[in-house]
Amino acid sequence: MKQKTRRLLLSCLLLFALCVSFFGPIFAFAGDSSACYNVADADARTYCLARAKREPSQCYSIQRPDMRSQCLAEVRR
Repeated sequence: MKQKTRRLLLSCLLLFALCVSFFGPIFAFAGDSSACYNVADADARTYCLARAKREPSQCYSIQRPDMRSQCLAEVRR
């Protein structure tokens, strides 16, 4: 494997681990909407509420495009 490919894979793995560690607590409380109100980040709070209430319409108020599309994908299931 080339050095550039190895570095790209390692970067992707580290980014994934960072996302899991940052958003992990949000996903753990997604079944309980009252816990979502303790989340400080507005986008993460809206994402948590949309998942807990299973309402895709709430995903559209998320400002970050990547989180909005993830929210819509997960809530519409």
